[in-house]
Amino acid sequence: MTAPQAAYVREFRHMLLWPLQLRRLSRASGFTNHWDALAASPGPWEKVKDNLLVDDDSCHAGYREFVYFLPYVQRFLYGFGEADAKTPSSLHVFRREDIAKARVTLHEGAQPVTFDVSRLRLIFFYDVDIAVLAMEIVAHDLPLATAVETMDRFGRPYPPSWEGSGQAAHCTHHVEFLDASGRHVVASDYGDRDKYISRVREIKQTPLSQHWEKLLKPMVPAYLGGGVLQYYQIENKRIPIMSFLSFDEPRALTKGDLARIAFAAKWGSSETLPFSPRFLADFEDKYCYDRFWDPDDPASGMDTRITLAGPAFAMITKQCDTCRDLVQTFRHQFFQIGVIVNFHKGALLNLSNRFSIAVERLRVGDYDSVRIFKQSARETLELFLRFNHRYWFHEISNQVYAADVYRRWGHQLGSDELCAEVREEARDINEYLDADRTRRSADNAQRLTVVSACGMVGTVATGFLGMNLFSHAELATWEKLAIFVVVFVPTIALTAYTVMISRRLATFFEALASERMTWSEKVDALRLIWGSGKRVRMKRVAGGDEPTRRTQRAHPEPAETVPSSD
Repeated sequence: MTAPQAAYVREFRHMLLWPLQLRRLSRASGFTNHWDALAASPGPWEKVKDNLLVDDDSCHAGYREFVYFLPYVQRFLYGFGEADAKTPSSLHVFRREDIAKARVTLHEGAQPVTFDVSRLRLIFFYDVDIAVLAMEIVAHDLPLATAVETMDRFGRPYPPSWEGSGQAAHCTHHVEFLDASGRHVVASDYGDRDKYISRVREIKQTPLSQHWEKLLKPMVPAYLGGGVLQYYQIENKRIPIMSFLSFDEPRALTKGDLARIAFAAKWGSSETLPFSPRFLADFEDKYCYDRFWDPDDPASGMDTRITLAGPAFAMITKQCDTCRDLVQTFRHQFFQIGVIVNFHKGALLNLSNRFSIAVERLRVGDYDSVRIFKQSARETLELFLRFNHRYWFHEISNQVYAADVYRRWGHQLGSDELCAEVREEARDINEYLDADRTRRSADNAQRLTVVSACGMVGTVATGFLGMNLFSHAELATWEKLAIFVVVFVPTIALTAYTVMISRRLATFFEALASERMTWSEKVDALRLIWGSGKRVRMKRVAGGDEPTRRTQRAHPEPAETVPSSD
């Protein structure tokens, strides 16, 4: 169904903020940072030298954007200069200007809609393997139904299913990117069902539509391989979005219209709701920020409503002279807030994923697996520590408007709960590493104690009263050296053997020190050092002579001393 003729969006701006997980660079690549690798071979991308002047060399727009945030957020976004020292920004930005138009066909047989591409950026973050693709498309005097369908369908990296032979479900029928002269650059392939099914069947990863793959070149999806810069999807199904919609009279919108805008839901009649009335009973309280919205008094000038619902952010306002200031606020201040909150979620998902992969690959009995797990876990713990103290902002601005939107946006994305989960995962892994380190330290101390106790016997025997049992003072040097080697080598061998059986020696020492065990049980513990005690017990069990509970307690058998053949 189409929207009423009066429901036209006078200015429609739609942004995609797509977090991507970057594969760590190999040493063979010769690069330490992903942005350095892209700068060395940028393709259509151009490195931005100063993030503050990316849109305007006069700094008029940059100044308003800069002073909107607290100092530590300013340093994060733009860097920090003081005297002769300059701290670079944690963001490294590239832009692409060869794509000027996006021609979008929403449904098979529908007329294509041409949007202006006013922003196309690729943002990297220092010390975090995350990049964010930012794209903004613009149109004017667009039917509300078309705008909502664009919000729903345009930001789909791949088709979840197909409604027909050429129409992917929830996706546009066709997207074509054009240059300034109107020439074709790249187009989507949502209708190529065989491509998506075959890749999922063969490589068990979700493939991307061709127009997204080509847009990110020279970066390549990890499932294709072959490039220095490779990336994975962090979130599937829908790219996070920001939308700006201005109307002649936004108060004329029904609750159904507002709910469809808020959730970027499939279009339907304005008289209906996209979801059940019970689900939308608290729609205004839960998903709307109405600081500057008064639906009952048109003369109040309170014409702006912000909606936040999961990955979708929308600003709904009235088309008027003051609308230009709201457009700039949306494109600059709110855009930066959107980058921060989506970066937060992407980075936390990346850290959680690294913890999960490290634990999945852990094999407790495999020394190399344990070593790799410890190394990977410690690296991820360090990354989380740096992320928590460098990038996890609780407040970003003294502006109440910005602070409220930032808080509610992060809550809708679930970043607070996700951060708590990652912190709990980090705590569990850290406790495991601490417990393992303590166990190994205690085990080493036990081995050293046993070796020292055994070595003490020989030391006392050979050094009793300082006697020299043999006098070698008159021997030649080579004879002394030979005697030294003859004594040294067996001593080393005996020490190594003592370390190897130190666990069983420790068990014997415990049995020897016990006042509850009989001498026969202590002798049996002595035999256990060379495995004979184990064989005696196994024979008893085989013959039906079940050991008593006391005997079982008296002979704690180390796991590694039990032969597998038994």
